[in-house]
Parts: sequence; structure tokens; C-alpha cells
Amino acid sequence: MAMYNGHMIQVSATEYKHNALKLLEQVRISGETVQITKRGRPIAQLVRVDELHSEQIFDEFKGDAVIVGDIVGPIISPEDWGDLA
Repeated sequence: MAMYNGHMIQVSATEYKHNALKLLEQVRISGETVQITKRGRPIAQLVRVDELHSEQIFDEFKGDAVIVGDIVGPIISPEDWGDLA
């Protein structure tokens, strides 16, 4: 049974499985967020696409990675490929 906690709708993974198309349409029309839970713990959220901003998605990873060396070239030389080539 879907629950509304004041900010978003919560549904179990089982309920989502049975009502996915209806819930997707509800999110598209209303803009409400749907939180999917498994055994009462949140595992995913459905949000309307126009509410996502790339900055929000990628800001979480800012400063976590460092580029070292050539990121386009092969990792090992052609000679090291041996039987793999």
C-alpha cells in the first residue's frame, strides 16, 4: 500500500513492480517523488526528469577522482598483449 509521508510517496518494491507504469505516469504528471523501499528501507527514488540537474548528479563526485597519465591510450603496450591480440 502506497504511503504519503508529506514529501513523497513511499511504495514497496513489490508494489512498484505491480504498478510501475501507473507510478511513472503519476510522477510525470504530478512531479511528486516516489520512494521505493525494500523491507522498509529506501532503495531508490523516482523523480521527474526535468527536476534533475546534472550539477546535482555530478557534484557528489567532485574531488573524488584524480586523472593520472593518459586516459585515452591503451593500458598496456601492444607487445604485452601477447596471445590476447
